[in-house]
Amino acid sequence: MRRLIPITLAAVLLAGCSTGLVRPKVEKGIAKALPGYIGPAKEYSVTAKGSDVELLRGKIDSLHITGKEVRIDDNLVVSRLTVDMTDVDVDTSTRKLKKVGSTTFQALITEKAVNDYVNATRPDGKEMRIELESGKLTAVARPSFHGIGVEVKVTGKPQIEGGCKVNFVADSASLSVLPVPASIVNKLLDRVNPVLDLGKMKFPVTLTAATLKKDAVDLAGKASFKP
Repeated sequence: MRRLIPITLAAVLLAGCSTGLVRPKVEKGIAKALPGYIGPAKEYSVTAKGSDVELLRGKIDSLHITGKEVRIDDNLVVSRLTVDMTDVDVDTSTRKLKKVGSTTFQALITEKAVNDYVNATRPDGKEMRIELESGKLTAVARPSFHGIGVEVKVTGKPQIEGGCKVNFVADSASLSVLPVPASIVNKLLDRVNPVLDLGKMKFPVTLTAATLKKDAVDLAGKASFKP
C-alpha cells in the first residue's frame, strides 16, 4: 500500500495533470466528442464522477451531460438535453466509448421547434399549427369545406408510439363541436402524426414519458450508446 501511493501519484504527474486538473480535462475531452455521438450543439457541459486514477484510465462512475440547442435531427432542435450515464468506459487515446452501463435522458422541445419539425417533414405541414399548454396539446388546421377554408382547433394529448414517436390523439369531445365533419379533420390530423419522431437520432432511444408544458414538451426516456 505504501508503494502504491507514490506510484499512483507518479502516474498522474506523468499524464501531464495534477490531481486537481484530471477531472476538468476528462470532462472537456468528453464534451468535445459529444457532437459525434449526439449532434452539434450551441454548448455542451459535462460532469464526471469517479476517482482521479480511474478517470485517467477512462473508467467513469457516472456522467451528467447538458446540451443547449442540440440538433439531434436535420429538422429537429432540442432546447435543452440532459443525459445521465453510468459505468462508462472510454478509450483515452481515441476518446471513443467502449462500454456504457445505463443511460437516461430528458429533452425539452419548444413549441416553435415542434412546428418547425412538422412544417419541414410534411408536404402540407404549413397548413397545421401545434399549440402547447400545460397538460394540453392543440392542433390548429384550415381544412377546405365546400371551397371555404375554415380554421378549426382540436385539443388532445400526446401518445408515445413505437418507442421513439409522439403522436397527437384528439379528444372525442373536441371533435364533436367542430364546424366541419370530424372525418375531414381526422384525415388532416393523420397527416400531422407523428408530431415528433426521434427515430433518426444518432443513438437509439425509448421514450417513457411526454409531459406538456407552456410552449414546450418535455420528453423522458432511456437510450443506448454503442461503441
